[in-house]
Amino acid sequence: MSKLGIQLISGTGKRGQARLRVRLPAKLITLSGEFRVVLCDLSTGGARVGKQGLTIQVGQAVLQWDRFEAFCTIEWNRRGLIGVQFDEPIPKAWVIATRDLDSVAHLPNDNELDRRAARDWVHGQIRI
Repeated sequence: MSKLGIQLISGTGKRGQARLRVRLPAKLITLSGEFRVVLCDLSTGGARVGKQGLTIQVGQAVLQWDRFEAFCTIEWNRRGLIGVQFDEPIPKAWVIATRDLDSVAHLPNDNELDRRAARDWVHGQIRI
């Protein structure tokens, strides 16, 4: 792990870029619809997003998070995780800005999100 909080993965294999581990809300837009997902990791070349029970076919998409947007190709989808490769590398400044955003907007884990939603429902703050 680097001083910037970016986990480095060796240059062998498919990934040769530093990957930033985060947990932020994102949106994946495909021809079949828009899907709210969690951005799990990010590099200049691609990202991994997740959503339990979501199955999306390989193909073209747009990934949006915070104020950023990138055209991408869905390369794989398994067990609620989706790997995307950006059509053009995103600027390193976006990765750094995403790291900074994660330090203030990091999503809790899924169990905590479910617990909060249940609590809010019991108190009449949301409807299912």
